[in-house]
Amino acid sequence: MPLPVLAAPADGPESRPATISRSVAATRLDIAYGSVSKLVRCHVLPVPIPAALVDKLAARPDVVVVHGELTVLRTGSKEPADPAKYPEDERAHIGFDIALTDAELEETSLRWWRSDPEVVLDNEVFTVTVATVPVAVYRITAHVGSYTRPDENRPRHHYAGQLLGRLRADLEPDMRQDTPGHLRVLARQILTSRIRTSSGGPIAYLGGVERPVAD
Repeated sequence: MPLPVLAAPADGPESRPATISRSVAATRLDIAYGSVSKLVRCHVLPVPIPAALVDKLAARPDVVVVHGELTVLRTGSKEPADPAKYPEDERAHIGFDIALTDAELEETSLRWWRSDPEVVLDNEVFTVTVATVPVAVYRITAHVGSYTRPDENRPRHHYAGQLLGRLRADLEPDMRQDTPGHLRVLARQILTSRIRTSSGGPIAYLGGVERPVAD
């Protein structure tokens, strides 16, 4: 008699599909279905969604700040700006896409946000995230300017910053060679982790200091 051939175990590698649905990806990443769609629109996750890429993200640790504070921008997918509605906002686009150039990334990331300039400058490190995934890390170097929209009563702020690193399409960090050593280590750690924040607006402050939410 020939040796028996057994079916693969239910949890074995042969039972795991190479690609998965958005709902399965949401479960594995512990985020909402809409957040997975946001990652797809930003081209952080390709379609069809590779299971291995999602598992790579799911295995990342969450950032935990034990001293100091981290400024976090929670953004969405790239969209055209609306200069007719807000002529003071000269950006061509808002939001993130993995294919943005460094110049485009800076334009969409560092302006115009309701935030506390003193806090942002003091925190120094500024992280851009999409659905818990850090996509870029900056060193904030200056507060460039402020303006208040006609339909708002609080100013928005524009910052200048040095790009320390950003996420590549394979989800590995692309570090800038001119990044100071101590910041290079910090930026790489951030770009290989995930960040979960709670805030009433795009800007959040992660750390031990209790601050009002940025609405």
